[in-house]
Amino acid sequence: GMPGLGAAAPQPQGAISLVSAAAAGGITQPSQHAGTQHRGHHGHHGHHGHRHHRHGAPKDDGELGRGPISLLQEFVQCSTQFQAPQHRPILQWGFDTRMENFMTLEFRAVVAFVLDGLPHHVAGGWRPSKKLAQRDAAERSLSFFVGSWGEVLLMQQGGGLPVAPRRGDGGSADLEGRLRTCPLCGGSEVHWSTEWEGDRCQAELEIDLLGVRHKFPGQPRGTEEAARVDALRRVLWYLRFPGFEDDFEPDPEAPAITALQIPSPPANWASSAQAEEDALHVAERKTALMRLQNRLQQEFGRLLKPGQSMWEWSYETHESDEGWPPLCRATVHIPVAGREFTGGWARGQRDAQIDASSRLVAFLDSEDHSPRSGEDGSARVSQVASNPHD
Repeated sequence: GMPGLGAAAPQPQGAISLVSAAAAGGITQPSQHAGTQHRGHHGHHGHHGHRHHRHGAPKDDGELGRGPISLLQEFVQCSTQFQAPQHRPILQWGFDTRMENFMTLEFRAVVAFVLDGLPHHVAGGWRPSKKLAQRDAAERSLSFFVGSWGEVLLMQQGGGLPVAPRRGDGGSADLEGRLRTCPLCGGSEVHWSTEWEGDRCQAELEIDLLGVRHKFPGQPRGTEEAARVDALRRVLWYLRFPGFEDDFEPDPEAPAITALQIPSPPANWASSAQAEEDALHVAERKTALMRLQNRLQQEFGRLLKPGQSMWEWSYETHESDEGWPPLCRATVHIPVAGREFTGGWARGQRDAQIDASSRLVAFLDSEDHSPRSGEDGSARVSQVASNPHD
């Protein structure tokens, strides 16, 4: 995920919320707005009305009084702007999963709801169960939309936020400069990503609002500059920036309002795709190593002496290599079998370990893997190791 993004001050652990505001060009999917789409940006509070029905919320803390999930549902229900379809859940839930520390499966809940006529998606933190993950996402949503945004609305009513007149050339640099002056952004940098489909470009703007990372996609346009301007105008409208209040309006016919399910945000919206992919590869490698260790235990466990390790890993780096990650070769020693397996040269310890593991698996798959003397096994197997230039 995106570490360090808290969905409100009391929750510093990295909540991310995605708001699909029509004005922002939401990351979630077409949201509504005078014919514009909002896909999502992370965690934000709405200022116009919206509504949704209950989906997968548990019966949250019945005996102990009102829990965060039922409170969030009531908050969303009270901000209804358009009539939603019958039987549509007010809160719609989804879950991401990951493997942490070899064996621990963790869950992150994503809750979708319509606020002020716009679809919003909020991702909570990673938790050991789906129920705790749901609760965490609901708590972060309340903390952000009711707490943080509530304080902002009070300041606005009291005249506490400066008003900047609308001026400038209206280009992306001009609009981005104005967005960064907004007190809600706290001087946060604007980050961009673009995606071309045919001759149309869609821009996605990423910025911290009230300390929470948000993503706002715009509508596809013919040039990257026009796509950025579209996304920026939506964000400024969403934030009710002076001079942009009338640029858009929620669309009561948008899919996020009329469909039984709020359109899903893009994959990996709550974290970088590369980080998710790397985490998946690490989890898969750890799982494979655990299975291999269990297999060794079944084969040779009866021969283990008290305190003896089932295997011992060592690594050597290539002396003449100056690349990064360094060229590395792994060796796994199985004391009870009197065997040692050295893999080929690979970039980094991870790939080197995978290569050596494959040689150990080949040995276990062979018919003859009875224990031998250390020297015999080592000499025989290390000849399999490849030359770095093979």
